[in-house]
Amino acid sequence: PPRLPESAVLNNVFGGFFGSRLMTNIREDKGYTYGIYSYLENHIQQSAWVISTDAGRDVCEAAVVEIYKEMEDLRNEPVDAEELSLVRNYMMGSILGDLDGPFHIINRWKNIILNGVPETYFEDQMRTIRSISAEELQALANKYLVADNFYELVVV
Repeated sequence: PPRLPESAVLNNVFGGFFGSRLMTNIREDKGYTYGIYSYLENHIQQSAWVISTDAGRDVCEAAVVEIYKEMEDLRNEPVDAEELSLVRNYMMGSILGDLDGPFHIINRWKNIILNGVPETYFEDQMRTIRSISAEELQALANKYLVADNFYELVVV
């Protein structure tokens, strides 16, 4: 399985939030879709990196090409400081939002207990978000964001 939370940072750069590369390129620049996201689907023994969008037939192939282009860019070029700062701020804000109120806090503890993760998981997650380097993200991209490791499913 991908290293977490390091892979979560890379996922947010790639396609995990509205300011991600996939959204900027495929929605904002190309206009191929209203929304495109990536996420990590984690299970006990396996994980999957999923990219999901709705695109018209006429732009579907072009959108897939652009997805692979963004993967290649992340493998070949380190994330610049401004983009990494934006992703860090987004992720830290999301964590704080998830801890707003007793029910959210209890839900976090429930997930820690049920999934058998260390009690320090969220502290470790915040530490990683603050400290991960562009070079570490590039190394993760070279390990996980490789086109040959992905399957394409297109539904028309």
